[in-house]
Amino acid sequence: MITLNISFNRIHSNQTKTMGIVSIIKDHLIEGKLKPGDKLPTEMELIEQLGVSRTPVREAIKILESIGVIQIKRGEGMFITNHSSKLTMNPLIFSLIMHSHNVEQLIEFRQHFEMLLMNMIISKEEKNLDPIESVYLSQVERMKPELTPEELVDIDLEFHYAILEETKNPFTIEIGRTIYELIRPKMVHFKDPGAINRTLATHKEHLDLLKGEKTWDPTEVVTKMIKNNEEMIKDE
Repeated sequence: MITLNISFNRIHSNQTKTMGIVSIIKDHLIEGKLKPGDKLPTEMELIEQLGVSRTPVREAIKILESIGVIQIKRGEGMFITNHSSKLTMNPLIFSLIMHSHNVEQLIEFRQHFEMLLMNMIISKEEKNLDPIESVYLSQVERMKPELTPEELVDIDLEFHYAILEETKNPFTIEIGRTIYELIRPKMVHFKDPGAINRTLATHKEHLDLLKGEKTWDPTEVVTKMIKNNEEMIKDE
């Protein structure tokens, strides 16, 4: 473990403070100034060095922690993760992070990306939909109103990760995992049974499309996805 002895420059005025902090960490990683296992300055040290308030520092830390770049150890501090994850060094991933504040465009990209995933699976000569169907049936049993929104989001995403894995394509899997992690904070919208029912109905429709039990109409699918996610954002 290496304790980081480095000062961060102050945020440029043309950046939002949160994204500016993320950008600084990104640049340090890409340039090799930060490496897996390095210990970051404390929250107070970052506030002083960057010339910002506590809120954007915490928001940036939350973003970086959610995608596995930063690991927080109680009583020890914040560290660049030591896991062999490509997220810590992948410029594309960080580029996606930098645009993640534009929720509408992130949602739009997700719709078309999920269409790509389904089309990849539908067009395969050999496919195994059992894991996806198993996840869906499990969700029907487990998605209950008494669960916390965070717990419901985790269950919701299991279905999308199962579709992702069935593509057997490392490019879509890598990008897909990142997209879902970026969108996860915006998905905490399960505040009523209607949201649960809407989610399960959407998953059932996806499964029926993959199984060939419904006609594949891309325009209709995307329109329903966008409507579902517009409601998601409003509920949030």
